[in-house]
Amino acid sequence: MFGNKLKRIYCDHASGTAIVPEVFNAMNPYFTESFHNPGSIYKEGVAASQMIEESRKEVAEALRARPSEIVFTDGGTEANNMAILGTVRKFQKDHPEKTAHIVTTKIEHASVIEVCKILETEGVLVTYLSVDENGFLDIKELKESLGANTVLISIGYVNGEIGTIQDIKSVMKIVRHHRKHNQTSYPVIHTDAIQAANYVTEIGVLQLGVDLMTINASKIYGPKKIGVLFVKTGVVIQPIIYGGNQEGGMRSGTENVPYIIGMARSLTLARKLQPSELLRLQELQKYTKERLRHLFPEIIVNAENAETIPNIINLTFPRISHEELVIRLDAKGIMASVKSACKAGEGGDSHVIKAISHSDRPTGSIRFSFGRTTKRKDVEYVLTELQKIVTEMNETYKRYY
Repeated sequence: MFGNKLKRIYCDHASGTAIVPEVFNAMNPYFTESFHNPGSIYKEGVAASQMIEESRKEVAEALRARPSEIVFTDGGTEANNMAILGTVRKFQKDHPEKTAHIVTTKIEHASVIEVCKILETEGVLVTYLSVDENGFLDIKELKESLGANTVLISIGYVNGEIGTIQDIKSVMKIVRHHRKHNQTSYPVIHTDAIQAANYVTEIGVLQLGVDLMTINASKIYGPKKIGVLFVKTGVVIQPIIYGGNQEGGMRSGTENVPYIIGMARSLTLARKLQPSELLRLQELQKYTKERLRHLFPEIIVNAENAETIPNIINLTFPRISHEELVIRLDAKGIMASVKSACKAGEGGDSHVIKAISHSDRPTGSIRFSFGRTTKRKDVEYVLTELQKIVTEMNETYKRYY
């Protein structure tokens, strides 16, 4: 407590992060002093356009890509939509006689799954690959799902709810063999790498081998509503927004100069801090899991045996309401979540936890996600209050059920 004000501890960094001063200060002049339209031909407009290109180079360097392969978007959701819709529309335009086929998994972000569902209503075939209890897809099932009209595989690099790091390189081996065997450039490979940028060691697009990759700034201490779609040279997709020729014709609309600058700076800083933050949060994650197992013998640590990013811990407590648990934690100054922020307003359990639950065990869950500001003393406070709340809720359950 600070006076009469309750201390607030943020354990929802996977949903969003604060803009750090270094990023905000780089953006700030472009809201007021250098606010000019980058499409203008007077010198201030040209200067704004040059800043966009400098930022494009900065992002490309972080991703080991070419600047021409970087498309700025209005966030990660738009980038995912552009990747999926753009690939399918291009295939349909070139092959109107064929039925497009997409392969994805049951645990993708809503901005992937919901687009696939919409395309299904239009006649596109979609295969939703199963995952095991740790969130890993079955490479054999992936291989068997590929067909002559498979135009796109969209598989997230890191799952935002359970933190599982998918083996994208193994996926690419299967794809390369399929392309070679069938003498085709399809399927195009897309990965949502939004949760990967802070912590995963390898983020280079050439090293991963992907054709399309999504990142955004809101999870890496940059501004919300700005993202990037990497589009590999030679891969052609249809635009989904029209009305200008910005971003090489790929994304019409006046460019958001300060946010583009924020995107680039936050990504550069995230990659600079990646080695140290990876080690620091791995230790904190290990300590937290050990304490949780000691305090709650019945707890289920979701994706416990997977290689995960170090800031996410996803838990299932048998017999209790996880929504109520989050509300009670909030009353104690602790911010956590029950599912991805994009689906938090919907009822029912997380589709991710349902997908990894291969039995009758409970499928509710709570996610704690740490960040640069999370300290061990914060975790201690969370664990203390969590123990009190879970004990109270279990006693209530025993009394009435």
